Amino acid sequence: MTKRPSLRSLEAFHAVVTLGSVSAAAGQLFVTEPAISHLLRSLEKATGLALFGKKGRRLDLTPDGRLFFDETASAMSVLARLDMVAEAIRSAKHGHIRLVAIPVVADYLLPEILYNFSKAHPEIDVTVNVAEGHRALDILERGNADLAVAIIDNTRGHQSHAQLDSHAMVIGPLSRFKTSASDVSIATLHTEPFVALTPGSPFRYALDQHLARQGIVFTHTLEVETQSAIVKLVSMGFGISVVDAIAATAETHQISASNFHPPLRWTYHLLSPANVNLSTAAQVLSDFVTESWSKLQS
Repeated sequence: MTKRPSLRSLEAFHAVVTLGSVSAAAGQLFVTEPAISHLLRSLEKATGLALFGKKGRRLDLTPDGRLFFDETASAMSVLARLDMVAEAIRSAKHGHIRLVAIPVVADYLLPEILYNFSKAHPEIDVTVNVAEGHRALDILERGNADLAVAIIDNTRGHQSHAQLDSHAMVIGPLSRFKTSASDVSIATLHTEPFVALTPGSPFRYALDQHLARQGIVFTHTLEVETQSAIVKLVSMGFGISVVDAIAATAETHQISASNFHPPLRWTYHLLSPANVNLSTAAQVLSDFVTESWSKLQS
């Protein structure tokens, strides 16, 4: 083979053999018959093969041409498959998204969102990794996730696609406390046994700093790794705690939950790496999360 055949010449060859004539091939490819003849000559030159023999005005495949056509037919099938895949990607009917999220969002917000997303886009696969804030951002930056849900770190320059405001709430067992419609002074609860997140959690750090500014010290009777575990312990009467409103409001059937004063607030972001375009599937999920979060805050 003196040079690589052009895709157009392969399409012309395949069309002539499949449809049985140059004129039919020209009609299918929307070109003139001389253009088809030129493409066939260029293909023979590129391959170094005599692909056709003439019988009167009819083109018949040579034995070499028949062998080459068999391979061409396989190639055209692959190209047709690629066209279908490309269309599926463009129309968000195919794709795989890697999402990393902080535990409280993964435990309480994502299940319903991903369930609804899967019903709307069943052809798109989503893999969820759970990691604390800074580790989630590290996973995103290493290219091991397409999107991350975390509190933004302004020093890293991520792209933010959606925002969700949240705040801390004080929770206690239903047997001892009633949910309050007004703010509770957290200073009045400092003598209660306290369940905390383990050190190293961004939430734990933010809460410790917040309490320290108020001069409030709790006795940490137990430390666990997730807010869902805190909620379970509090519901069993182990003590009180402070958790994200996302966790607190999801569990009001088994715990009391109240806003407290002074408040502690933050914003979660749906993030992607800086200067990286989202895939079509990831953009569809981003839009879906944006709409879902908007409904939560309306």
